[in-house]
This record gives sequence, structure tokens and C-alpha cells, in this order.
Amino acid sequence: MTEDNLLIELKKYISEGSFKLKGPESADKVYKDECFYCFDTAFSPGGLFISLLDFVGVCAKHLDLYVKKTSFRLFLNIKKSKVVIEDSEEPKDKIQRLCISQAEDKISSDYSLCLHPHIEVPIKIENDIGDKLREIVDMVIAHISAELQQRLQSGVSEWDGEERQISKAAEKLEQIPFEGKMSYDGWICAKPGCELKENLWLNLSDGVIMCGRYAPMSGVKGNGHAKTHYEETGYPLVVKLGTIADGDGDIYSYSEDAPVRDPLLGKHLAHFGLSIDKFTKTEKTTLELELDANLKHEFSTIQEEGASLKNVYGSGFTGLINLGSSCYINSVLQMLYNVPDFLKVYGDNSENLFNKISPLNSYEDFNCQLAKIVKSLQSGEYSKEGQKENGIRPLVFRRLAGRGHVEFSTAKQQDAEEYIRHLFDKIDNNVKGELNPVNSFRFYLVSRFVDELSGCVRYSKREETILALPVPLQECRDSPVQVGGSTRKFVQLQSCLSKAFSQENIDDYTSPVLKAKGKAIQELKMGSFPDFLILQIQRFTYLDNYQIKKLDVDVEMDDSIDLTAFYSEGKIQPDEQPFPDVNPDVNQEIVLQLMDMGFTENASIKASIHTKNAGLESAANWILQHMDDADLNEPLPSQSTGAATIESKGIPPKEVRNGSGQYKLCAFISHMGSSPHSGHYVAHVKRDDGLWYIFNDEKVAISQNPPKSLGYLYMYKRD
Repeated sequence: MTEDNLLIELKKYISEGSFKLKGPESADKVYKDECFYCFDTAFSPGGLFISLLDFVGVCAKHLDLYVKKTSFRLFLNIKKSKVVIEDSEEPKDKIQRLCISQAEDKISSDYSLCLHPHIEVPIKIENDIGDKLREIVDMVIAHISAELQQRLQSGVSEWDGEERQISKAAEKLEQIPFEGKMSYDGWICAKPGCELKENLWLNLSDGVIMCGRYAPMSGVKGNGHAKTHYEETGYPLVVKLGTIADGDGDIYSYSEDAPVRDPLLGKHLAHFGLSIDKFTKTEKTTLELELDANLKHEFSTIQEEGASLKNVYGSGFTGLINLGSSCYINSVLQMLYNVPDFLKVYGDNSENLFNKISPLNSYEDFNCQLAKIVKSLQSGEYSKEGQKENGIRPLVFRRLAGRGHVEFSTAKQQDAEEYIRHLFDKIDNNVKGELNPVNSFRFYLVSRFVDELSGCVRYSKREETILALPVPLQECRDSPVQVGGSTRKFVQLQSCLSKAFSQENIDDYTSPVLKAKGKAIQELKMGSFPDFLILQIQRFTYLDNYQIKKLDVDVEMDDSIDLTAFYSEGKIQPDEQPFPDVNPDVNQEIVLQLMDMGFTENASIKASIHTKNAGLESAANWILQHMDDADLNEPLPSQSTGAATIESKGIPPKEVRNGSGQYKLCAFISHMGSSPHSGHYVAHVKRDDGLWYIFNDEKVAISQNPPKSLGYLYMYKRD
């Protein structure tokens, strides 16, 4: 069919159609980013087809599917191509920011109308298509894409690292009268005999300049005299000389034991006769040095820098392009891709999920968006050797999966462990049918509680999907590393397991049986063994000032583990005396609401009882007032047999599978950086061919040296 004939048919289709065409209003969404069913874009072969009915974007491969579901045939075809203008120089923000630096693109766009099924004959929009249709086309072209519109409405922007908090000491900082003259260079440590001329810190209270701490990984010299001065005087706030620029500097608070911001830095410097605008940056900040050190060891080790990695392509080897601090999403999804039930529900069943919903509504459907990703990972369409751009952009999924969550709805870096739990909750709430992928991970943890005064014992159990393992620092040993001739601490996985399942003594416990003060003992055991077991190495701890600190420890992981010795049925044994049975009234609705807020089941039950079911607010306040109670999260005596759990209160339990306690390592996620909310995540996955593969954003390659000892989350498969 010629273009002229098709133009006649187009006008006839519009005049005789039962639909009403109108352009998008400012609040309407035009889905110009990618196909609703896959990740093809306007840059893909054939471009993207925008329906003039509901403004849904469709690729050439899925155009028939859209027409079949909607019976609508008229589209605006957008084809784009780009010429990348490479910047030969290293990005200026490479060291200062751990973020994505994008090259500039020159983009050319071509627009035409298409009437299905004659998509091979485009209709130029310059033709006589009618004033109304031309106006609609112009409105679609001018309208911002739906994804950009969503981001602008939510105020989300790319995140480039961990935010420094404003120092609590800054606003009311004590500054001692200063009469001397201070220069803008030529500093030296004031400690007699030190004479260091680098890594110098100005105390903003008394103007004393002393050296910082020695940093072996980065090679920075220091004798820690600035900290000693703080310990002697109590003056907490210091700024690193040589880093002051653009109204800011490398500021540290010893009282908060963390890098901080000082919004009054200019005023504090002026106290010593210094102008903040006259400084020149001559030294690296602590963050820059940290990134340098990471690049030398942790970053380079985890990303296998220096090794000649062979890239791989095809089904199962598609990466996710980093959208700006979204590497945690890629790492988690690549790990879950190893789970058969996950692939069955969201890969093999993807067509059924999309058939249940309209193309327009699929953008707001969690199941469809997760299926879209999994199906695309399976297809291999976005992982081809020689292809200009490999990988997929999970734009819609990130927004939809994070909706309503205070953290995951932002573009900040997130904790991968927290994200897995969040994702499991979303799947639990959205999965339809008998097969739920989360059931592959769900298991019981059994708590055995002993009242030493009375000798009474009770068992309770709770559902879990991740087993958290503490790092016993007292059992760490030193191991030499190649960087700077320093050493790193390491500990065995078995030590972490033993610590997690060891007995915990509870002092100052009031026996409910004898009504007297005494002691209690608690220990955890595995109440079941899931198909897949996720272990979290608790590398991050909170300091007294609530700042997060990462433990610089290697954990020697075993390829095979046997947890059978840590199993318990969770039942009273013949030689054990259960607690007396008590049956207080519990409001199930209040308990569930409290659990949704993040409180434990046992704490929620106690709050309901102690507040006499007065309501959610009263119960929540009761918990907050008793957060320091040693037995807050322990079961009541009425739960002596371990049967008084949520399921016994009329709430249906979720499926918990059980089998052998023997497992083999099949995947792990590593974190690089000082906080789980900044830095970078990378996944290593072992496939059926016995090889390990590294998934670093959109880059996928055969791993030569999987850094098993540096992982944060490990996934074991039942052997």
C-alpha cells in the first residue's frame, strides 16, 4: 500500500471510529520511555509506537498484542538515534562523587504516523493529516515522558553518596578568644617533635593545628595528635586544612565520631581572621582518600579489577543499567534470578500476568513490572555481543516497587538486605495463585526461653526470610593484604553461626512464676530449613551517636554448610517444665497493625494486653516506653508450648517448607563503601555450569576470583 492510499484509509479510520481522539493534558502521562511489555525504546530497531488512544508506548514486536487487547490501530512512531560525544578527560567528579558520569549525547528524532497493520509504510506528519490530528501529534511530541513527569512530581534526583549530617556542635560551638595571626598555607603540627606538614586539622574552638590519624590503606601519615587534643580539651569540631573550597571543607566531629557539615564554617573561620573564600584546595578529603583506598582493595577486589574478565551475553546474562544509586536493585534481582519459583511466576507466567490487565494499567501493576524485568532477563534481547547498548533500565519498576516507602521511593542508595525484605513483602501482597516465590525463602526461627529461678521453659517461633549473623570480633585474626603492607581482620563463617545460635544471658529478669528478680537464658535455633537460605553478615553497626560504622572484616565463607546441629522442633521436652498457662485477651487487629509498623509479634501482643486493647496509639506508645525492657520481645507465659503464635490467633500462616539442613553457596552480594546507604553493590552468581559470574550493573562477565570473604548477603541452595 502506498503512503497516499494509507493516508486515505487513515482519515476514514478516524472518521468512522467509535473512539474520540484528543491530545494529552498536562496531567496526562505519555509513555515515551519504553514499551509497556519490554524494554525496547525509541532507539531500538523500528522505534517506539505511541498509541493516540491512551498514549501507551509499544515496540514493533508487541504491536499486535496491543492492538488485539485494545482494538485501536493508530500510532505515532518515534525513532531516535544518538551520536555520543566522548570526553577524553577523566570526569572531574570521579573522586569527589561515587556516581554515574554521563557523556553528552546528540540526539536526532524522526516522527511519523502508522496505521496498524501497515507499519512498514509510515505516514509523514508533514502531510495533510488534518488540523486536529496534527495538533494531537504536536502535543504528544511536546509532552514530557511519563517517567520524567513522575520524577519531577516526586522531587527525586540522582543520589551521589552518603549525606553528611549537620554537626550538633556547630550551632553553639565554643570559640576561645584568639589574638594571633593565622596563614592560609605553610602549616605544621603544633605538637612538639611532630613536624608533620600534611593531614593537618584546625580545631575550630581554639585554633590549634594538629595532625590527623594514620590511614594505612591510603598511605596518609598521621600521629593522631588532633584527636588527643580533643580528648584533653573537649573541643570537638575540626576542619582539614587544604580541603576548604566552595564554602565547605572536610569537617569532623570527635564528639559525634563522624564526618559532618558545619553550616557556620565561614563564621567559625572568621573568628581566627580567616576568609573562607581565600583558601585553595590542596589535599584530598577523607571521603576522597576512602574512595582511593576502596579502589585499591575493596572496590578492586569485589569488582575483580585487574583481572581479564570475559564478558558473557544471552539469556540469563542481562544486566541492569544503573539509574543513579540503583545498583542494589540489580544485585538483588540477579540473585533472585537463581530461584526456580521466581522464574516460574514472573518469567514463564509473564504473558498470563499481562493478559489480566490493560496495557495502560500495566504501568501501575507490580506483578507486570516485575514480570517485565524477569522476562527480559530471560530473553537475552538486551545482552548481545556487539550491541551498542546492553542492559535494561528498571525505571518504572524502581518507582512502583518503592511507592509508599519512605526510603525506597527515593533515588538514594539503599540497604540491599532491607530491599529484599521489602520486595518479599510486595510479592506476598501481590502474588496470585498457589505458587509464591517467597515460600522458597521462608523459615521458622525457634526461641527457647528459660526462667532460671523457676526452671520453666517456653518455646516460640517466628517466620523469617533472612538469617542475620553477627560478626564475633573477639574471634577475628589478622591476615596480610597486598595493599600498603597492612593487615585485615578475618573470621570463619562457623564462628558467626555459633555466635548467632549461642545462649544469651538476660539479667534483671522478673520471673512471672515466682514474682522475683532473677536471670533468664535465651537461645535461637532453626525451626525449619527453606529451599534457599539467605545469610546476612552484620557488617554494619551503630555507634553510640547512631552513626553507622562498617566492620572491616573478611568472613571466610564455606561453599557447603550443614545447619542440622542448629535445628530444634520447638516443643517442650519430657524433662522440661512449661510456664503456667495464662490466656489474656489480645486484640488481633491491634497486634497486626503494630507488626505492620515494624514491631515484633511478642511486643505487639504485650502492648495489646497492657493497654487493655485501648487502641493502636496507646499500644504503640506503650512499646516505645518499654523499648529498653530486656524481655520486651519475649513471649508471654501463655505461649509456653510455642503454639501461641499469630497463626493460633486466627491469622492464617504462610507456607513454610522444610527439608535437609545441608546447603551449597550459589550467590552473594557484596557492598563497597562505608555505609549500606551509599557506595556500590555487586552480585556474584554461580550457575549450573559450575562457573561464577559477576553482575556489575549492566556489565556481566565470568568471574575469575569471586570475593567470597567480602560479601554482605549470601544465598545458599539446599543440597
